[in-house]
Amino acid sequence: MLRRIGYALHYTKLKNLVVKLSQVPPLYIPVYTYTMKRVGTLYDVIGNVNSPYGLVKPTSVDNSIVGQALYIDEADLKKRRRGAT
Repeated sequence: MLRRIGYALHYTKLKNLVVKLSQVPPLYIPVYTYTMKRVGTLYDVIGNVNSPYGLVKPTSVDNSIVGQALYIDEADLKKRRRGAT
């Protein structure tokens, strides 16, 4: 099951993907498109608490991702919770 975290805005000069977050997931979790294509890993959350942005370290730079909704997998969240206890 997928959970939407936000929308891809643009790539930075350092080739990181900026994402406008609608909800803040845990750091270092894989990020996917709706078709389960892995985009990269969320490694930082920046900006205001009311309107956060995320930085994703992409697996490859693909401009077709810009403007698309991005998701995390519920199974990845469960793995993190199980490993944290």
